[in-house]
Amino acid sequence: MIKMKRLDYLIDYLMNENPRLVLNEKLETFEDKFRIYRSLVNIRKPMDIDREFINVEDEFLQDLLKNKDLTSSEDINPLAIDFPNSKLSHKDKIALWQGDITTLEVDAIVNAANSQGTGCYIPCHNCIDNQIHTYAGVDLRLECEEKMKELDYALPSGNAFITNAYNLPSKHVIHTVGPIIVGHVTETKEKSLAQCYHTCLNLAIENNIKSIAFPCISTGEFRFPKELACQIAINTVEEFLDTKEDYFDKIIFNVYSDEDYKIYENFITK
Repeated sequence: MIKMKRLDYLIDYLMNENPRLVLNEKLETFEDKFRIYRSLVNIRKPMDIDREFINVEDEFLQDLLKNKDLTSSEDINPLAIDFPNSKLSHKDKIALWQGDITTLEVDAIVNAANSQGTGCYIPCHNCIDNQIHTYAGVDLRLECEEKMKELDYALPSGNAFITNAYNLPSKHVIHTVGPIIVGHVTETKEKSLAQCYHTCLNLAIENNIKSIAFPCISTGEFRFPKELACQIAINTVEEFLDTKEDYFDKIIFNVYSDEDYKIYENFITK
């Protein structure tokens, strides 16, 4: 009952904030209301908001978090245990995990962001950017807006910035922009994807982050071929760890689909 009341408050606030919006359906179930709340949050511009809203949203999202199955970095085996025959040089530091990145208890998760840098504005879109902003809360978009101001609203492919994670179980979110593929993959695009991993890992070191989880950057809406992206991701991390292994406890490659898991598994074990 309390959860539903909080959700009603959040929806009412967001609807009153934008009187041009009209609901053409009766919201009865929690799922219906959450879909509308999420949509309203997704389309909301990064402008000032009443702190009472933030407090209620924090309570609501923390309540949702309590009912999720969370996975800590310590619960994820390194490749040395799950794939002992792998020939990777740093298999004691690297891990492969399949699941929802917004349920990971790690020092930082990486967000495959867009160049706008303040999240996905498509209501209930299934991209990782949308998921992360939805479950972190409005505060994340507001901080991203401040970061983008500092960057003069320019976040080229391969660059990144770090924020708090707010209502996510991780401590930080590192936002990076991968290359968009139109036609064939050029050498420049390959280097840009590798730079995403380099930039994120350097940011992690600067912020004393010991455990970090990477999604499959650029392979969704940005259309980077999955097998090639996997090779670049793993090879880049391997090369980075050749000189900076002591800075990290665990670097996790987070995949969501069975297809992506198989691609990573094949590369790890070849």
